[in-house]
Amino acid sequence: MSDKLASYIGLAQRAGAVLYGEDIIVENKSKVKIVLIDSSASEKYIARLKTRLADRNIYVIEGLKGALHRAEVNAVGISNDSLASAISAIVR
Repeated sequence: MSDKLASYIGLAQRAGAVLYGEDIIVENKSKVKIVLIDSSASEKYIARLKTRLADRNIYVIEGLKGALHRAEVNAVGISNDSLASAISAIVR
């Protein structure tokens, strides 16, 4: 993961624009602009999220847990438009 991507994720956390975990992301689907999934998540988990959030941009990235400083989190949703656009531009 690039330093720039990690800094945008940290900024989103400080702005309160990060939703942690599958259930919360799905419950707040209308607020979520993009979804980031850690590459260490199981294929079944990734496939389930892609099915449940088919209308959202989903990116599987390496090192998400380290950037979040939360070892137990496999997926996050970003709810801020500007930060979501900036993150999307980096991970494409």
